[in-house]
Amino acid sequence: MVSAPRCPPGARGLLALLLLLPLAGARGRQCKPLELENGRVHLTALEVGTTATFSCNDGYRLIGSNSTQCVVVRNEADWDKRVPLCEAIPCLPPPDITHGSHTGQSGEEFSFGSAVTYKCDQGFSLIGEASIRCRTKDNVNGEWSGPAPECKVGCPKPEVQNGSMVNTLDEKMWYTINETIPFKCSPGYQFSSHSLLPATDRFSITCLSDGTWMALPKCKKQSTSGVCEMVPESREFTECGVPLEKLKTLLEVRKLYLEIETLKQELKTQ
Repeated sequence: MVSAPRCPPGARGLLALLLLLPLAGARGRQCKPLELENGRVHLTALEVGTTATFSCNDGYRLIGSNSTQCVVVRNEADWDKRVPLCEAIPCLPPPDITHGSHTGQSGEEFSFGSAVTYKCDQGFSLIGEASIRCRTKDNVNGEWSGPAPECKVGCPKPEVQNGSMVNTLDEKMWYTINETIPFKCSPGYQFSSHSLLPATDRFSITCLSDGTWMALPKCKKQSTSGVCEMVPESREFTECGVPLEKLKTLLEVRKLYLEIETLKQELKTQ
């Protein structure tokens, strides 16, 4: 049997040291610095044996390897893998809505941070959030921040003669179904269906499902004379030829009016 040649004890240690060191031509050489657009490179040195790792900025996803190592290639120091790409996280096109539109353009690409705003056609009210935004939960896939709103039949801005909304900031051209707004009469006017209430009292109306308002309030001028609108002028009581039945009715209506006036005075003093 032929035995393998033996190395002197001192030579063994030198051989082991040489095996651990890079080739002589590569000793002292460094890999080129790395850059990653829309991302970050994490490394502490550029010498052979160093490993660099990659990560993308918020809203971008990594396409390629997340690390590379500085190695010797043909007696030169170089990275063993290509630098990856950081691609903007995409979202599908925003959904279209019936009787409305959004600010996105046909063929437009939507990525992280993109936003679109919806609006309804004339005569329809927007139900839901007007704007939605492209976002991500897993840093890989994009999704919209919420569902698209809906456009439903709405109520046009109501007009109340001699009256106005309690809060002028509520004024707009269209109102949504079931939306309720309070009104008040102008100074010197009161709600015709609430003759016993002070003119400052509110009256609320609601937008119905068919796009119409519930019965709008009517503001009529407060009476400053001693005669209610339902009671004819006093001269009719003294005119000749007034039928007895009519005169009786006039007196009863006037009596009712006086009772109402008395009740109103009592309410004011309470």
